Amino acid sequence: MRRLICSLACVLAAFIAALEGCATLAVPPAPADLAFQPGRYVQESYFAPGFNPEEATYTIGPFMVATDNEASSEAFQKIFQDELVRSWQAQGLKLGQGETACQVSGTIQRLSIQGERLRWLIGRLHAVLVISGTITRKGQRLFAFRDQISLGTPVAPGLVAPKEKDLLLRQLSREAAQHLLNELLLTGSRPGLP
Repeated sequence: MRRLICSLACVLAAFIAALEGCATLAVPPAPADLAFQPGRYVQESYFAPGFNPEEATYTIGPFMVATDNEASSEAFQKIFQDELVRSWQAQGLKLGQGETACQVSGTIQRLSIQGERLRWLIGRLHAVLVISGTITRKGQRLFAFRDQISLGTPVAPGLVAPKEKDLLLRQLSREAAQHLLNELLLTGSRPGLP
């Protein structure tokens, strides 16, 4: 009898963990004045006609964090800002200040890390990020995007490792930056692109 109860408890815990990881991500509605299109690398994006991302100079501005986030938002905000700067430089895009520089900024609508309570059973943590942002120059929106990313840690069951959450947040920020830069550089309104 004890074995049956233990088995049922494990199945129930696994079911709850699966439901927790499969929750649908709600992306905030798009601004009415922008014509968002389905993105190739982000969920949705908008390009202003004639905007060529490779010729612009950029200033990486703040990505504000919504107040109702469950994970350590301030830590993620710093990691994400650093990752954006690193990724921009790695792609050869110019960073700088000035009136003609494009401002990159946005909002982190949702950031959560799930599975900590059942980590011993399911063997991994799961991070969810919902983010939106814009690139503007002198008040004109040149590019906008909305995206949602879900990642898990591929590690064995057991207790949470001391730096596991930090590594997951870093991986999540790197993935978000890659999505953004891929959409920006490999898609767009430039002539000759589909």
